[in-house]
Amino acid sequence: MTALKLKRAGIVNRIGILDCDMHYGDGTQNIIDTLGIDWIVHATQGADLTDRSQIGAGTIMYGWLSKHIGRMDKCDLILYQAGADPHVDDPLGGLFETHQLANRDKYVRDECRHLGIPVCWNLAGGYQRDKAGTIEPVLEIHRN
Repeated sequence: MTALKLKRAGIVNRIGILDCDMHYGDGTQNIIDTLGIDWIVHATQGADLTDRSQIGAGTIMYGWLSKHIGRMDKCDLILYQAGADPHVDDPLGGLFETHQLANRDKYVRDECRHLGIPVCWNLAGGYQRDKAGTIEPVLEIHRN
């Protein structure tokens, strides 16, 4: 909806959606396909990086990010879904350590800055709980 509203308002001509959440963004892709939208560049980590045997494989993540941010080089804005659920301790993730997720976010920021593309950052995902049942582990990832 955000992309559609920004387009209708004349704020963007082309927009990137960089989804680094473990949930495959099939709803987003379904909207793009159903409406025949060709001005959105969509990439979702949850569709590509799902192999838990790749735990700690930061080079795989950077390769994925580099490829998809590169596809967004002509976008006016990137909507970035900074998911916490790829974390090694998350029941849905199991791929990356806390410092790797912090480095992922820094990499996205730096690459977008290098390309001169503004980023709308959305903190999302994360299903870990501590012993008291709070979401403090998720908040720690987002604070990083």
